[in-house]
Amino acid sequence: MFDRFTRGELHLNRIEAFSDGVFAIIVTLLVLELRVPVLPHHAGVTELRNSLFDLAPKFLSWLISFIIVCKFWLNHHHIFSLARHANYALVWMNSLFLMTQSFIPFPTALIGEYPRNPLAVSVFGCVMAVNTLLFMLLHRYILRNLMKPELKGTEDPHILAKSLVGPLSYLAGVATAWFSIEAAFVVYMLTPLWFITPAAPRPVNSTKQC
Repeated sequence: MFDRFTRGELHLNRIEAFSDGVFAIIVTLLVLELRVPVLPHHAGVTELRNSLFDLAPKFLSWLISFIIVCKFWLNHHHIFSLARHANYALVWMNSLFLMTQSFIPFPTALIGEYPRNPLAVSVFGCVMAVNTLLFMLLHRYILRNLMKPELKGTEDPHILAKSLVGPLSYLAGVATAWFSIEAAFVVYMLTPLWFITPAAPRPVNSTKQC
């Protein structure tokens, strides 16, 4: 049953185009939660300022999620550049990853609406941890099964172990939310900075010498 997933030599361009479209829709949906406050016709500067201050949690949740999604998009582009082609397993693993990515607007809206609720803040961290684990699974599959021969040895052999800092950090934010909401927000803001850019490739020559 599972052998069928290893079949096929599919072109990567259609999969990447589909993925880029999903990422584009996600970042668009994120900003839709930022709605202009509705005020009386004669509302003054003070009323508008107070309403904008009330929107601060939504602005913050939008900013954090936008950075996280862009980080995923950039690293997604990197790992697909390592693959020589796609098979059915890669297509469905990528689809599963994109499914969880498309869910990100929900916890973003939840944490923006209930920023002082530890359950809402915890849900955000859990969703990001699951997204990171699925991305790591996708990365691992490419490295082990679809890596371009000429690129073998250029990837850090410990890259997947180092990537565990992502889900572990998000889960730390989940636990922290029940003690300090502010600290949890700080954890969520700092976590994507670990992989804000893909890891630099290692020179092949130095790899062979090791």
